[in-house]
Amino acid sequence: MDLTGIGSVFDFAKGIVDRIWPPDADPTEKAKAQLALQQMIEQRETQIIEAQKSIIVSEMNQGDAYTKRARPTIVYAGLAFIFLVNVVFPLLAWATALSTGKPLADIPHITLPGEFWAAWGGVCSIWVIGRSAEKRGAANKVTNLITGT
Repeated sequence: MDLTGIGSVFDFAKGIVDRIWPPDADPTEKAKAQLALQQMIEQRETQIIEAQKSIIVSEMNQGDAYTKRARPTIVYAGLAFIFLVNVVFPLLAWATALSTGKPLADIPHITLPGEFWAAWGGVCSIWVIGRSAEKRGAANKVTNLITGT
């Protein structure tokens, strides 16, 4: 696994050079072209990462504290929806059925959609893993992106 990305940049540049230059071309020229292409790709990747970093830093430095709390808000809002659908609404339906004399079988069954569970579960999982790693002292780009620090 190439965690640095250098190998993937090298392979990508080599693949492009191999496609463009004919197989019988001068190996020195191909190597020079591959090196130049690698440098251009690395420069592009660096610019993209720096742009993403500056966006994240500017969001975290802005006066709106809500942006910093967006991930926990998603977690708590999801818990509120789960509580409403699985506790409050069934209790209200049950109380209404008892007071009106309707049979309990007529109570509508409400469920949260699978898309909610996929999105909320993904956000919660990533956030919890990032916070756990951060609390254990891990401080790297990945935990900073997850926790917004």
